[in-house]
Amino acid sequence: MLDDPGMMECSEIKQMIIKRGAEIHSIQTEYEKKGKSIWSAIHGGRGGEVIHRIKLDFPNEWLVCITGFYGEGADGEESEVLKSLTFYTNKGKYGPLGKEIGKFFTTAGPPGKVVGLMGSSGGEYLNSIGVHVEYLN
Repeated sequence: MLDDPGMMECSEIKQMIIKRGAEIHSIQTEYEKKGKSIWSAIHGGRGGEVIHRIKLDFPNEWLVCITGFYGEGADGEESEVLKSLTFYTNKGKYGPLGKEIGKFFTTAGPPGKVVGLMGSSGGEYLNSIGVHVEYLN
């Protein structure tokens, strides 16, 4: 289970490390909490020959939503896995990371700032991803 509940009182996501091959293998997130940097656990598997580091221009840039594609895993072991991810911020976008094949998804909603990530992993890959949002007034 990808959930960083202790991070919800964090002010921002500072950066993310995503590992992938043909599918998204894992994600790890650095949060800012009370003036200190805290890394989440690595969510997902240990594989992935391509490593992407998305470093936001903290505190002036923040994540607003994630889009991507998911579908059947190439190895047939996991039914549905993330194939690609694109991260949108208030300043632009990062990605797509991976191939945009399969079914499209988005976490877009009312205007807000993503303050945490959630989702699931069944073994070697990420199966789903979602966001905890602090809505802007």
